[in-house]
Amino acid sequence: MSLVEPSISTPAYDLASPGKRLAGYLVDMVFVFFLLFLKSVLMHLSVRYSSAFSLSLFQGVEYFLTLLALAYFLFCDALPNGQSLGKRLLKMSVVGFPYGPSCTVLQSALRNVPKGLFSILDGVFVLFGFRRRLGDMLARTIVINSK
Repeated sequence: MSLVEPSISTPAYDLASPGKRLAGYLVDMVFVFFLLFLKSVLMHLSVRYSSAFSLSLFQGVEYFLTLLALAYFLFCDALPNGQSLGKRLLKMSVVGFPYGPSCTVLQSALRNVPKGLFSILDGVFVLFGFRRRLGDMLARTIVINSK
C-alpha cells in the first residue's frame, strides 16, 4: 500500500497560438468597430433628417448600438461553446482552467475588462507558459483550438 496520494494532473490542452489568438481578437474588434461605425452613420443621418420623431428614433438606435458593441466586447466569450465570432471563425474556444466547461458570462467579463484597461500589457502574457493573459488568469480560463 502506497502512502503517496496520486497527483491530480491538468489535462493536456491544444493551446491556441498567439498569432491565431491575435487574429481572432482582430476579427472581434472589427465587429465592434463596425457597430460603432453604424452608430456614427446614424448620427450623421439624424442631423440630416431632424424631425422630433426621427431624432428620438435615431438616438434610441444609437444608444442600442453603443450598448451592443460594449456588451459584445465584454461578453463575447460567453457565446455558445466559449466562441466569439473571431474564435468561431478561427476554430478556437475559451474553457475553464484547469478543468471546466465553456466560458461563463462572469468569466467572459473578467477576461475582457483587463483587455480594455491594459490592452498591450495584457496581451504580452500570451507569449509565455500556458499562453494565458491577465484576463485569463483572473477568470481562470484558457483558449484552446476547437475541433
